[in-house]
Amino acid sequence: MTATPNEAADRVAIHALLIEYGAALDRRDFDAFARLFGEDGIYEAGPGGSAVGAETGPMMRHVFATGPNATNTPNFHLFFNELIWFDAPDRARSTSLCLFMTPDRETKRPTVAVSAHYEDELVRKDGEWLFARRTLKPILNAPPLV
Repeated sequence: MTATPNEAADRVAIHALLIEYGAALDRRDFDAFARLFGEDGIYEAGPGGSAVGAETGPMMRHVFATGPNATNTPNFHLFFNELIWFDAPDRARSTSLCLFMTPDRETKRPTVAVSAHYEDELVRKDGEWLFARRTLKPILNAPPLV
């Protein structure tokens, strides 16, 4: 592990990036979502496809407009078990887990629609941490809510 000159601040900034990923989706702010990847950041969304840079926003807009789980609202992301490793002062890797919660149609109680494992390559560009590559690996995809 290579420490950064200000490791604590870098960990806070990377944590904010990981959380903003879900927050941008929960707000349906797909332009802000795309900015998390920078110009050449790659998003591999498992069965949802993949996109690069600015194309990540339109891809997720489409997923949220047509996906069986995303149309149940309100819905939200929960993130946990975050680990961060520094490879160089401006490069890091991260893993985390996520639950995407949607309301059950009958009970209206929050239910896990998707659980996923994320593997990330992170890069600092112009002082800002961004995804160089984010790979979503589904753990559980519940049956579509009908």
